[in-house]
Amino acid sequence: MPSNLPEHIDAPFDWTGEPPDPLDRPEFYDGLLWRRSLAFCVDSFLLCAAFVLLWVFNILTLLIFTALIFLVSALPVFVIYDTLTVGSEASATLGMRLLGLQVRSWDGAYPGYLQAFIASALFWFLVPLTGGLILLVAVFSNRRRHVHDLLSGTVVINARAGAAVRIGGPPAR
Repeated sequence: MPSNLPEHIDAPFDWTGEPPDPLDRPEFYDGLLWRRSLAFCVDSFLLCAAFVLLWVFNILTLLIFTALIFLVSALPVFVIYDTLTVGSEASATLGMRLLGLQVRSWDGAYPGYLQAFIASALFWFLVPLTGGLILLVAVFSNRRRHVHDLLSGTVVINARAGAAVRIGGPPAR
């Protein structure tokens, strides 16, 4: 007898073509909005803590590194951090990994560094430009995608529900 129930929750998170519909596979998108927000807070805290430590080190060395700190402003560091972590084997920032999220390309592949750079640059350009209001698009999107996800061709998924994700190492490709 056929069942209308969704597939087993431990089904692998691999697809080809268009990402699964949220009605067919809700485990992909469970809790994305609050997890993405909290992951952003974790990442921001980590990067701000690194800047504070850099300034403390700068003060202890009698302000020798002041020019270097001003040269490396916060915005490029955030973009570089996002690009290197999302474009890596784990395809997630440290905050996203902590909360079980992963970034994938629209076709299910892991994003490369160029796609990660485009997504990050769009995020850091569009959010301040619109005062953060552009983030409300995700509330109305069926896959909880933000505008920078739509424009860069990425999808964020809940990776904890999938059996394809291994704890303690990069995901199986």
